[in-house]
Amino acid sequence: MQPPRAWVLDVQQTGLSAIAAYYLWRGLTPTTRQNYNTPRSRFTLFCELSGYRHPNGACFPVKAAWLIEWLCTLAGTVKVKTMKLYLCGIKSYQLDLGIECTAFTDPRLELTLQGIKRDHQEPDRRQRSPLTRPYLLAILNKLGNTSYDDLVTRAAFSLAFAGFLRVGEFTYRKNDLDSRSTFRNWFLTKSSIRLIADGAHLELSLPASKTDPFRHRIKLTIAASQDAGCPVMAMKNLIQIDAHRPPHAPLFCIGRHQQLPFTREYVVQKLRELAIQCGLG
Repeated sequence: MQPPRAWVLDVQQTGLSAIAAYYLWRGLTPTTRQNYNTPRSRFTLFCELSGYRHPNGACFPVKAAWLIEWLCTLAGTVKVKTMKLYLCGIKSYQLDLGIECTAFTDPRLELTLQGIKRDHQEPDRRQRSPLTRPYLLAILNKLGNTSYDDLVTRAAFSLAFAGFLRVGEFTYRKNDLDSRSTFRNWFLTKSSIRLIADGAHLELSLPASKTDPFRHRIKLTIAASQDAGCPVMAMKNLIQIDAHRPPHAPLFCIGRHQQLPFTREYVVQKLRELAIQCGLG
């Protein structure tokens, strides 16, 4: 969760202290910061190869002409929608440095994007069927009842479906585990679940979400469904076999002993594998 040292040094050159740089960094979510790293590095490399530099050797502040030339090199390989996100990432970095952003208001940028869109027809989006409850039950039916990973996957899928959770709200990366003290402020832990004695429902406390950027925490009531996709029963079984782990431990992990991170990549791959087994792929 800490800002990279190189970024802090860049910001400190604008006169801000280290603590000010830290809070400036925290102004955006970690995921957004990570996504913005790609366009900045790609644009910087383009400037180095093209010789687009200011007298001091820096490529910031950017010039509209440099951005236009860069977009042209991406034509046909990157979607226009992605190019617009790239521009947002570069603009964000320039804002961090306290640099005016008039180059991004140049009308030629939008015209260039329109021209690229006209000449490079983007492929039609693949139609994806929604994950309905019958599909969920069919997928869960392919999971076993003894494997630890299958029990974790069953609990995660059942809870996510019942709580309308985004993938990022119940998954995490290896790097997220580096700071255990702040992990609980962003990601689900065992203490995020409260089973109600009567078994009719459970309470889920979301520490952070896209609709709760300031982490006020959102409490969701998840009802039992009394079928193969019952989130209450699935979570009860998981908590029982996970009794040895402390309350601040991640709610989901892969491998009972290895405790590997429950990543987005794992969820997508597992969901794809199970869907194919069900004939839904």
